[in-house]
Amino acid sequence: MTEPTQMSLAAAAQAIRARDLSAVELLDACLGNISQTEPVISAFASIGADAARAVAQQLDGGGIAGPLHGVPIALKDLFFTEGVPTEANCEALRGFVPDYDATVVHRLRQAGAVIVGKTNTHELAFGVSCPASRNPWDPERSTGGSSGGSAASLAARQVFGALGTDTGGSVRIPSNCCGTTAIKTTRGAVPRHGVHLISWTYDTIGPMARTAEDCRILLEVIAGHSPDDPFSSKAPLSGAADPGGLTLGVPSDSFFDGIDVDPHVTAVMDAAVDVLRTIVAGISPVQVPNSAEHAPAGVTIVFAESAALLEELRANRHGLIGEEVQGILEAGAAISGTEFAAAQAQRVAFEHACMEVFDDQGVDLIIAPVNPNQVLPHGAVELNGVPLIPATTQFTFPVNGAGLPAIALPGGFAPDGLPIGFQLIGRPFAERTLADVGEAFQQLTDHHTHAPPV
Repeated sequence: MTEPTQMSLAAAAQAIRARDLSAVELLDACLGNISQTEPVISAFASIGADAARAVAQQLDGGGIAGPLHGVPIALKDLFFTEGVPTEANCEALRGFVPDYDATVVHRLRQAGAVIVGKTNTHELAFGVSCPASRNPWDPERSTGGSSGGSAASLAARQVFGALGTDTGGSVRIPSNCCGTTAIKTTRGAVPRHGVHLISWTYDTIGPMARTAEDCRILLEVIAGHSPDDPFSSKAPLSGAADPGGLTLGVPSDSFFDGIDVDPHVTAVMDAAVDVLRTIVAGISPVQVPNSAEHAPAGVTIVFAESAALLEELRANRHGLIGEEVQGILEAGAAISGTEFAAAQAQRVAFEHACMEVFDDQGVDLIIAPVNPNQVLPHGAVELNGVPLIPATTQFTFPVNGAGLPAIALPGGFAPDGLPIGFQLIGRPFAERTLADVGEAFQQLTDHHTHAPPV
């Protein structure tokens, strides 16, 4: 048998169902790998080895609980876990211990998942880096963020799946930097009850894993309406469409106006199109709204909503919030109601323009880079003199504004050996289709199988 931690989530789950492995054996393999790699990459904010082993032992003593029976999973440290600190890498939340599980955490447990621990994030998920964690491909390079700890843990083969949140790219960017796979879900597709949020409009929860198939397995567990979340949609995920009947849209040059895209990123996307050409029915050029049409409105909305969501922390514990995040919250609090209303109107117009790409131009998927740049140095705060967030989210942030799903897939490697990926964007609630196309792509490529040297 393949060394347990090198298996996919799907293969590991099957090995347990077939009694080729026990849940305890699989957990011990992961904990052993964590002990070896964690000193280098620091993916975890906290590890609950004893609690995880108790769950694994209980699962070994009973019947199959669900599709994740005995599979070790990690959670970004935004997800409430009963009796376990959920601190979001923020001193203002130090010592916060929820007395209940987030809806998605409850669903994972019901499906048989073994929660190993909480992964590091940028403070309160406000950034596109994860300062506490290191990239397994090169510890001197960024993991991306804000779900950087989750992606690093997956790449280092510490766990088989993880959850992250995505406000403007925070599951896709780390996956791009660490060579893993992730799905940014449709607005409302996955309930957010029991999760530290920074935006009602933009925040989504997404599955992260090493393969598209594994992400789909996680997605099926966590998706679906919850009465505890007034923002969760009652619309179900659509049935997966046959990839052989789909049309892939390739954005025209105007989509990239004003964005300095690294040539290696462009080369990876072009190579991905060549592979996808053998999977889908056709390739079509499309006019996609330029991200510059969305960015100012999106920033206004996220800043204002974050100030409202975190008003108590901002007002009462501001001395324990980092300077960068405090600045964002203060800027958000200063936004007027008329400015916020105008921004929401602009966002809705942008969302409709994005939907017209699918409805009027006859495509089912749109391909785009994740980051315009290669993996940046660890600790970088700007790119070519531009602050990190606006410099690296031109292709991810607009997807959140439009409320669309997207899957980030490994697409190749730069000359320095660091991974480069791309994303496929779909219609609302088309996550299953995205996962199936991603799986078909990964059956024809091996980028996702490469393990980092850590």
